[in-house]
Amino acid sequence: MEKNEVIVDTCFLQKLSAEGKRVENIKRVLSELAYIPVVHPYVYEHELALYSYYEGLVKEGYLRVGCYNEFQRDACEKELYEAYFGVLYEELRQALEAIGSSKAMAKLELGRGQTIYNIHRQGSNIGDVHLMLMAAFLRLPIILTEDSDIDLLRSIAKRRMPLGSYSLQILNGIDLVKLLAQKVDCTMSVKEIEAILNEMGERKYRTEVRDIWRKVHEEKQ
Repeated sequence: MEKNEVIVDTCFLQKLSAEGKRVENIKRVLSELAYIPVVHPYVYEHELALYSYYEGLVKEGYLRVGCYNEFQRDACEKELYEAYFGVLYEELRQALEAIGSSKAMAKLELGRGQTIYNIHRQGSNIGDVHLMLMAAFLRLPIILTEDSDIDLLRSIAKRRMPLGSYSLQILNGIDLVKLLAQKVDCTMSVKEIEAILNEMGERKYRTEVRDIWRKVHEEKQ
């Protein structure tokens, strides 16, 4: 089976691993779906590195930390990345402000010695913009996140960046559990999948997931 690199963010890993209590669920689910997780270097430095259980995934080579030189191959690409960062951040800020979102962001004002790579503000969506740009520059097919603002960012990026036929999927933990249930040759049982749902705190989806599983696997028989 062909494996795809997918970008993961902190909130997704927290959700799927039950805030670090079930880190093995990350491996089980992503491996079953043939996904290879990669994290943006900004998100790793400012978020994931704070959690020892995710550091373990990096050290063992399971979770790959991307490098800036992968999507900023020269000075021109770096300049372009930074220009798009400003555009996407500001449009997202304005959009959230317009809808009266509780996640409204401050204007991006860089102080002395600050750059888009070292500035960090809690709840600022700076990491989300970095994720979107990494996905777009590398044409990676999927971002795994629990953050709904990524959907809005994708729409902004489609309008403001020359992405051509590039298509980006945004999936969350529940989406992946449903994909497992739909997988004809899934090596996990429906009870194992339901257990992951429970550990994610999403018991309310068990009936739906069970129905998906039954439909797919009864038809197979």
